[in-house]
Amino acid sequence: MRNFIKKIINKFGYRISRVSKKYDLINFDELLGEKIKKQNPIIFDVGGNAGSSIKRFKKIFNKPIIHSFEPNKEVFKIMKKNYHNDSQVFCNNFALGNIIEERNFNITAASGKSSFYKINNDADWTKNRKFATSIISTEKVKVNTVDDYLRERKIDSIDFMKLDTQLYEDKILEGSLNSLKNNKIKIILVEIIFNDYYEKYFTFSDIEKYLIPNNFRMVGIDLMNNNILKGSLFGADVYYFNKNYFKI
Repeated sequence: MRNFIKKIINKFGYRISRVSKKYDLINFDELLGEKIKKQNPIIFDVGGNAGSSIKRFKKIFNKPIIHSFEPNKEVFKIMKKNYHNDSQVFCNNFALGNIIEERNFNITAASGKSSFYKINNDADWTKNRKFATSIISTEKVKVNTVDDYLRERKIDSIDFMKLDTQLYEDKILEGSLNSLKNNKIKIILVEIIFNDYYEKYFTFSDIEKYLIPNNFRMVGIDLMNNNILKGSLFGADVYYFNKNYFKI
């Protein structure tokens, strides 16, 4: 079984090594709070859904200013209702990407699975979750870029940016290139989906081609919805730190 798990990890270009028992598992929320201690940090919540991450970030950071982006108009209404009186939360009913445009967005029964990409109905993971993954509508949504949004809002830098957009993360990073090249972003969390859940599929290299040349280094991986013993890896939240701000 041990060799089987190693083979799965090796498939993605990584290897497992034994570490001393004195090291504990990373609590990423504590790590973020430790690294970003200043008051009023700028947080980008890209893929905000109904606002669950906003509540999390308010616990982690010291009076954060949060810009949340959610193109699904129905779940956006919930976010807006919950935070419309909060002067430090800016709710945006549009997506972020690589260019300014309008494009079709697929709404699924489980709102967190909605994506610009269609569901792969032949995938094993999808076949057992038809109730959640079925596309119930397609909407035309507006798309902006990180670089343009920063310029429009006269924001100098981003302390922490979370990307959870169902395989649109690489497009968002492409639309952030000016900010990345000029060290305007300190920490980025990227959700990476390992399987063929959608019609599109990408790997670490598709993300890191934007991050590694611009001084970012991976510092941790938080696996999610996985069953390694059954050979199932769904995805992970991957944390990247800008080495111009942190010793890595």
